Amino acid sequence: MTGLRTTAGGGRERPPSVIVGYGHAGRDLHHQALRSLYGADFQVLAVDPGLAEAPPGTRLLPSLRAAAEAGPVAETVFHVATPPGEHLGCVEELVALGARRIILEKPIAPTSAESRKLCELAGQATILPVSVWPNSKVTERVREIVASGEIGEPVALYMEQSKPRFGRTGSSDSHRTAFQVELPHQVLLALHLAGEDARILSSPSWPMPLPDRSVPAMGGALLRLEHAGGIVSTLLSDLTSPSRRRHLRVTGTRGEVLADFPVSTDDAFGQVRVSGRPGRAVIEDAPLTAFVAGAYQHFTAGGPLPPADLRLHHRSIELLEEAHARSVPTELEELASW
Repeated sequence: MTGLRTTAGGGRERPPSVIVGYGHAGRDLHHQALRSLYGADFQVLAVDPGLAEAPPGTRLLPSLRAAAEAGPVAETVFHVATPPGEHLGCVEELVALGARRIILEKPIAPTSAESRKLCELAGQATILPVSVWPNSKVTERVREIVASGEIGEPVALYMEQSKPRFGRTGSSDSHRTAFQVELPHQVLLALHLAGEDARILSSPSWPMPLPDRSVPAMGGALLRLEHAGGIVSTLLSDLTSPSRRRHLRVTGTRGEVLADFPVSTDDAFGQVRVSGRPGRAVIEDAPLTAFVAGAYQHFTAGGPLPPADLRLHHRSIELLEEAHARSVPTELEELASW
């Protein structure tokens, strides 16, 4: 492991890094973010029983114990990117082995009972959950505009994160409801912006129409929350949409701020504008990379914690569980009042 302690571009020394679970999230998100920060030749250790040989840029180890024994375990940053159902067991084992720096992929757990146990483990190690939109430059600009008072007192938040998901829904049963797909991102952002003390007003969902059948509750969902300060959040995820959309609107007593997040890594730019004001701000935005940079800065130099902590993720899961339990089946066409 000590062979991985290198000084990257700009003279920044980085701690050893282990990616646990080298699937899409580990390979294409976490490792790619690390390469963006530390250079194209960034090397990591990887633990993934499904791999027969080490992918490029990795050194494959057979187990968490082997990774912990490869170097200074308390200084190593462990990226847990396994499926959510494996998160709790993986983090418990890492903490028992002496790990103290853990980055945990979202969603942090499939149930609020498991996320509560993860919160309890945070007393023994620093566990930083991946938070995308709270670490976005687009979100930062929205916060600045709202804080300036330019749109007055905020009263409502609307966010849509929609995409066509027919193929994956038809070929996989990994999700039982649309509340598990895009809404976790939106709920977390709504709690971050408007406050975590929130109650559910309504949570309808609709089926996914496929050529040979209809899949209940997988076409999309609409969640309305009322926050303690009076702001109402309306969060829409339409998985039957013909195109991708990641849009945020914050309405105040004197105007609105409208934001569009990057829809893919192919063109990592977002836009922000204020109603009634000419022009728009075009913002280069790489929120996952920004999150990883903040996490490593916190681990190695005592920098501030990245926005949206483990407790906020736990509250998000609680609300989504309740929303699913209370969901009223409907048809998308009936929701004309978004």
